[in-house]
Amino acid sequence: MDTDPETRKSIAKRALDRARARGTPIDEDPAFVALLDEWISGSIDMKQMRDCYLDILALKEAELRGRLARRQARSEPDEI
Repeated sequence: MDTDPETRKSIAKRALDRARARGTPIDEDPAFVALLDEWISGSIDMKQMRDCYLDILALKEAELRGRLARRQARSEPDEI
């Protein structure tokens, strides 16, 4: 999709508005907003935006799992 930044901005605004109306705002994640800005400017395409955001989500999930595992390890009693 080769469109100008104003058209992309309009597309993004409609998508954000629809998500907000459904009660699932998607523009609260700074990483997502940064990628959206890159897409609007034409620096990346939608596939790159999606792939980057999925990578970011995977990293966040891995970090959360690591923190939970460390917390669980600290709470387990020491073996004698």
